[in-house]
This record gives sequence, structure tokens and C-alpha cells, in this order.
Amino acid sequence: MPSPHSPTAETTGELVFQKHKLLFAALAAVSWLALALPGAGGARDELVFQKHKVPSAAALLARHAPIVVLHPAERSAPTNVDGFLAGATLAGGRYDVRACSARDGLAALQCYDDADEPAPAVSHGAVFRAKDGRIALQYWLFHAFDIWSPFVPQSPDYWKAHEGDWEAVTVLLDPKARPTEVGASRHCAGARRAWAKVERRGTHPLVYSALGSHALYFGPGRYWQQKSCWPKEALAVFDAYKVAVVDHVGVAEGRAIAPRVVPVTATEPAWMRFAGSFGEAQYLHFPQATFAYGAGPRGPAYHDLWKRPFAEPRAWPRG
Repeated sequence: MPSPHSPTAETTGELVFQKHKLLFAALAAVSWLALALPGAGGARDELVFQKHKVPSAAALLARHAPIVVLHPAERSAPTNVDGFLAGATLAGGRYDVRACSARDGLAALQCYDDADEPAPAVSHGAVFRAKDGRIALQYWLFHAFDIWSPFVPQSPDYWKAHEGDWEAVTVLLDPKARPTEVGASRHCAGARRAWAKVERRGTHPLVYSALGSHALYFGPGRYWQQKSCWPKEALAVFDAYKVAVVDHVGVAEGRAIAPRVVPVTATEPAWMRFAGSFGEAQYLHFPQATFAYGAGPRGPAYHDLWKRPFAEPRAWPRG
């Protein structure tokens, strides 16, 4: 074998270098010719587009569908609206499950259990896209019956109840479809949290559903409800009885469910166009007195969260 410093080695190295030089020149010429041909620029743009292509709406909804942790004592899981409507009558601009009445409070639980046919848990999903490429994923959770009480076990002396209950989880994505924040609705507002700080299972955020009210939180515990969601008169009565207006949120042994996502739009299914209430009037009960308390909830498309899918959750406090 020739020495690395011998003339033969130098000549061989020079030949190899010249060979590689010619190969590089040929490749550069081919690349220039490819880019110069008609449509080559479009092909290059297509490669860039493919690199940053955003998944379909269905794929995004499935990727980030929330996992809901129910309180151990919870009896009402998120359900399909169609089952509720099948047992309801439309009258006076609202759907009403005639066989049951929210006015009966805790005593109505069994009636609503019987009216709500057993079915896998469901969330109703929608996708919103901003002009700058941001994406909002909404998951609407429907419960046939809402029965809140400030105590555990729930008290027959203090409760608020209504048919039909809507809560929602929002996952905000950047223009590259990367999650940035999660919004969780509760009562008349909600809270948000950075994606990096949200408890998750893979790509799915976990939210905790409060007993009876189904208000959504980012962890278990006992939470004061927002006073602005209550009439001053009701708060005064609670104060007089020295009762705290709080939500009780599931602990580690709570039942975790992964609701199946059913896509919805502002017009489909048909019930999304219904502008009335999903259920009869709300009722508020104190010892020896029950009061009618406002109308039942309206459907998703009539909430501020649907109308302002980016601004509304961003306006919620961090929680």
C-alpha cells in the first residue's frame, strides 16, 4: 500500500476529488433545471405546504378530545342530546321531559335516570378556524339533569336544579395545530390554563366535573362558585343560613370517561338550530321553600363561547 505522502497517493486523491467535483456540478445543474421548469415553483410550495399541513377537523377533534373525571357520587354522565329529545315534548319554546320535574329536586334523580336511556358518553365537537390560522376545538357536554347542592352527600334542604345542562371544553391551537391553552366552562363563565400545565393523558386534557352542577375544573377539590353567577337575593339567603356556595369536584377515585365525539355545526343536527331552552325552568330550594329561578339552558350555538370561540375563553381568568 502506497504511503499517504507518496506521489501515487496524491494523484489518486486528485482524481477522486475531480470526480466528486463533476458529480456535484451535475447535481446542481439538474436542480436548477427542475426549478426552472414550468410548475416547479408550485411543486416547491406544495412540499412546504405538506410539511405544515394541518390535520382534518375530525382528526383534530379526535386527537384532543377531553377525558372527564366524574365525582364518585355523580349519576349523570355526558349523554347524547338525541336521547333526551326523544323523551321530551316541545312546548312554550322549550323542550320538557314531561315524565319528570326538576321542581322535585333530589327526588327527581331516579326519574331522570329512567328517562335517560343508558348509552356511551358523548361530547358534541366543533372546529373554528381564525384568519391567521389559529384553531379552536370545542367539546360540548350535555347532561339530562343538573342538581347542585352545597353538601356531600347532597342535601334535600339546599339545592338548585334544572333539566338539561351544557358545559364545554375548548382547546386552542396555534397555526401549526399545536395546543396552547384549554378553557373549561363553569356556571356563567369559565377558566383557562396553559396546555403545558394541564393534566393530560397523551394528547387528551383531563377536566374534573363538579358533583351535580357539572361545572368543569382542572383538578379535584372544593371550589367557591363565582358570586356574579347568582342573584344577590339568593346569596343573602345562603349567608343567612351560613351555607357556603361551593362545588365539590371529583377526587382520584372518581370515574374517568372518554366521551365519543359527535361532530356538530351551527345548523346540523337540526336541534343545533333550536333557539329555545333545553328543559323546563330552573328551581332553587331552601328549607321549606322552592322558587322558580330563570329559564333552562339554551343550545351551544346561542352561547357567547360559540359566537366568540377565541376571545371568550381567552377572557376567562386563569384557573
